[in-house]
Amino acid sequence: MIVPLFGSRIDDQKRGGDVDLYVEAAPHTLLDEIRCKINLEESLSMPVDLIVRQPVDGSLIAQIAKTQGCRL
Repeated sequence: MIVPLFGSRIDDQKRGGDVDLYVEAAPHTLLDEIRCKINLEESLSMPVDLIVRQPVDGSLIAQIAKTQGCRL
């Protein structure tokens, strides 16, 4: 599973208001995705932008996360 952190949180000089995570995962339910987002926000005590896609996704956000993100 690929989970890059991307956006302002990868730069120590910037302090964005949320954590941007890109996750490649097998098909799942929307409820599972919402539960994961809520659990992350509660654990981190901050907002999380969780983008979950299938591994074959070639969208612009997928390309940005994979090339500019920091794998966790």
